[in-house]
Amino acid sequence: MGWRSVNLHTHISLVNRYVYVEVPKAGCGTMKATLGGLEAARMGPAMVGRVQENPHDRMAATPFVKPFQLPADLLEHVLTSADYRRFTVVREPAARVLSGFIEKVGQGLKQSAPIVEAIAASTGRDVAAADVTLAQFLDVVGAQKSRDQDPHWRREADHVGLGIVPYDAVIRLEELDASWARVGELTGITDLQEQFYCRKSTGARTRIAEYYTPALLDQVATIYARDYQSFGYAVPSTA
Repeated sequence: MGWRSVNLHTHISLVNRYVYVEVPKAGCGTMKATLGGLEAARMGPAMVGRVQENPHDRMAATPFVKPFQLPADLLEHVLTSADYRRFTVVREPAARVLSGFIEKVGQGLKQSAPIVEAIAASTGRDVAAADVTLAQFLDVVGAQKSRDQDPHWRREADHVGLGIVPYDAVIRLEELDASWARVGELTGITDLQEQFYCRKSTGARTRIAEYYTPALLDQVATIYARDYQSFGYAVPSTA
């Protein structure tokens, strides 16, 4: 991903010596509310409240260090050495991309603009974001390189730099409830208490049959082939 995305989605704790790389639409609100609240504790209760109430607010002060704030040698040390623990949370691709489609495109949010523009360019007809079909959306997304994809549906393995950054753990969102002890080990925080944040859940995991056909699931399997292989997911069915 580009440097701007690296800075937005990489959360570094120099105090507790860990790096959490955020994957949008993969429990990132819960993770940022939980870890951010803990990191903010040394800054006072007001900062804790701000972070936990608005974990997606990029404008507010963040308790994490960002890559651009570190000199190159220290950043390399943080991202590669055994002195730091690096982890991320991923999600089954069909549910994740559907969640992004329902929220961002279905509601006509700013992330839908490039999709709408691409469809208009290929069809010669203007289309409203709310009228974009999942098939049209996947055609656009599938034709894009990972770097050009919106982070909410970018290929996860590419987004987190799998094979470039040596991760200590890649946690699947579907197993996060049972993984808080592991997150505690990675962050050096005992008795970790998660702060769940799913105020805009689309329920995509339970809506696969509502939106997908077998052909569209095959298309997702092709677009996100590396994610399925790297993270051990099986492509869901419409049954």
